[in-house]
Amino acid sequence: MFYFLSKVLFYLLMPLSLITICLLFVLFSKNAKVKKRSVQVAFAFILIFGNGFLSNEALLWWEVPPISPNVITTTYDVGIIITGGMITNKVSTESQIFTDKTADRFIQPLRLYKMGKLRKILISGGAPNLLLMHEDVSDETLKIAQLLEELGVKKEDILLERKARNTRENGLFTAEVLKNHSLLGKKYLLFTSAFHMKRAVGCFLKAGIKVTPFPTAFKTRARSWTLDNLLIPRESNLYDSYTFIHELLGFITYKALGYC
Repeated sequence: MFYFLSKVLFYLLMPLSLITICLLFVLFSKNAKVKKRSVQVAFAFILIFGNGFLSNEALLWWEVPPISPNVITTTYDVGIIITGGMITNKVSTESQIFTDKTADRFIQPLRLYKMGKLRKILISGGAPNLLLMHEDVSDETLKIAQLLEELGVKKEDILLERKARNTRENGLFTAEVLKNHSLLGKKYLLFTSAFHMKRAVGCFLKAGIKVTPFPTAFKTRARSWTLDNLLIPRESNLYDSYTFIHELLGFITYKALGYC
């Protein structure tokens, strides 16, 4: 129940949700002061959450910094990819694959595999567990495996974990797969989006898997001091603010539940 309520809380505390709540007060409140204050707060939310500089700074603080492949001087036994947003939910045929915004999650392990720095690649992820959550393509794990094989990864070097519905289960069910393949070794690289890496590493450690993080799919940009970035709110910045708040609340919830 707490987990479900936390998901509801996520949506209530998102930038557009907060702005909408303020506007509802404007529409339905009979108190003139409340209406005026609601307009002011809604405007403030738009300026703050839509600010490109502020949203980028928040993500720069939260994202795990990038790692150069040149820093990796040893061969890792398994590269673990956490699914989510790599493949669109567009209807496709068996031979069609449409990549999405976090495709970098599989591109970076593919590069390291080609460099001889990864022996195996494990893809972890199933379907989300709540109807109100965004529904990724249901066969993302299989599509990524297909794509990796087409791009040169040997079929025997690809492992699948298809039950996990959230980050905690990614850790738990990946631990089961690795336990069943005990001869693989103990050196693991973890691939997920940079803003998601802190929670992911915590969940894998709780599951008894020591991983080296390799962050991907960065949302941050180089700092910009232009006037439009400092002053003009944009829709894309609202989404970046949403990403930051959602992940921060997720991390706090997981910590409270002892998941990471």
